[in-house]
Amino acid sequence: MNKLSNLLLANIPKYELIIPSTGKKTTFRPFLVKEEKILLLAQESNSDSDIILAIKNIIESCVDDIDNVGNMPLFDIEYIFLQIRAKSVGEIIEPTIICSETDENISVSVPIPDIQIKTTKNHKKKIKISDEFIVSLKYPSLNNINENNTSMDFNDPSTFYDIIADCIEKIQTKDETIDVTTLPKKEISDFIDNLTTKQFENLLDFFLTSPRIEHTVSYTTSDGVEREVVLSGLSDFFG
Repeated sequence: MNKLSNLLLANIPKYELIIPSTGKKTTFRPFLVKEEKILLLAQESNSDSDIILAIKNIIESCVDDIDNVGNMPLFDIEYIFLQIRAKSVGEIIEPTIICSETDENISVSVPIPDIQIKTTKNHKKKIKISDEFIVSLKYPSLNNINENNTSMDFNDPSTFYDIIADCIEKIQTKDETIDVTTLPKKEISDFIDNLTTKQFENLLDFFLTSPRIEHTVSYTTSDGVEREVVLSGLSDFFG
């Protein structure tokens, strides 16, 4: 790297952020032109995997003390990327939504500082599925999603089936606590397959109530009616 580039990098401002899942404070810098180019190319490709890879690389490059974004919960990744984007490009994003009532395209304006992590009351990581079993869960990571070649659609719970086995950490019985991470995945899948529907729904509730970035936007359609839409996830905010 030449002298001019070194001088530029030495004067890039740093900002603080708190990682939502851990409460740990860290610092980050805005992304550079070369990193913005990678993101724009990924967006132009309309490939979810390209966009995810670009976001992963940007976070690992811009945030101190983070070197494996793939192991982080998705809501951490989304929140951190928004903070970087706000300091790099601007604090306002203008996604286009499709009104569910009129089917028209509406451009809305959202200040990034207003986008917060939504947490659900009574959300818990230990789920009692019966008098005999308590299941401890972790939040799904980017690696979990990629390894299972799936997505997490909060409107379609069936997309969670393939990653639940990856997110079970421990199973506690009356006699012992089993470290599930040491077991073959098939054994965990068999355990899930033998749950009752109600027990499975109890596990699914962990994912449906897990933290997420979310913001409610008001807009007015061509018929003069003011309506609201809830944006959740990066795809909504950059759609």
